[in-house]
Amino acid sequence: MHVLIGTDGSEDSVVAATRAFAILAADSVTVLTVAETPGVATAGFESGFAGGVASPTEVDAAWSSVEGAANASLDVTIAAITQVAPTVAIERRIEIGDPGQTLCRFATEVSADVVVVGSRGRGTIKRALLGSVSSHVVHNAPCPVLVIRADD
Repeated sequence: MHVLIGTDGSEDSVVAATRAFAILAADSVTVLTVAETPGVATAGFESGFAGGVASPTEVDAAWSSVEGAANASLDVTIAAITQVAPTVAIERRIEIGDPGQTLCRFATEVSADVVVVGSRGRGTIKRALLGSVSSHVVHNAPCPVLVIRADD
């Protein structure tokens, strides 16, 4: 069974990743974090009017920061998984884009048998205003989705 685990490195996503192994018999795992394009990389291009545009050095620094945060998210999640499932084969991936859409697209690309995501347990109002990665994945993934709340 190929399991795709979505993580942002938060405690909720790490707990979801580790608890999944008590439920699923995974042969291989892909741990995916989705980073968003830093605002400085596109600032000033959206309106067509003159405005501040970041220098190449500032853009490079912003991308380095995004990459560092993404790798840190993967490191903490994979370390936790290794504690509970030391023999499972783990692939690490960083993708750029919208987290919910990217998880669903990637699940299709790798023919995932199941997607595992955490849930921060936002209330109905916040979820309606902010959206929810786990809700998007549940409704759009090409395979079963396991949503695990850390506070259960």
